[in-house]
Amino acid sequence: MDIRDICKTKLAAVVVEHSPMPFPDAIDEDDELDVFGLDSLAFMSLLTSIESEVGYIPKAILEGDLYPETFGELVSAYDS
Repeated sequence: MDIRDICKTKLAAVVVEHSPMPFPDAIDEDDELDVFGLDSLAFMSLLTSIESEVGYIPKAILEGDLYPETFGELVSAYDS
């Protein structure tokens, strides 16, 4: 499974658990993460869920230099 698929799968699970918003069948790189209604705790849950799969959280996110606003930015943070 590539990083895009991992991020999508983990995002879908977090949205189901933490948000009243339904997760769409398809998601594009430009889709904004805030439309899913995730708070900071849910976002951290997303990051730790991805970390369990790939083994790390990107340094830029941990240090506060990057807060991904779109799905593409989230995926790119892990591609760097």
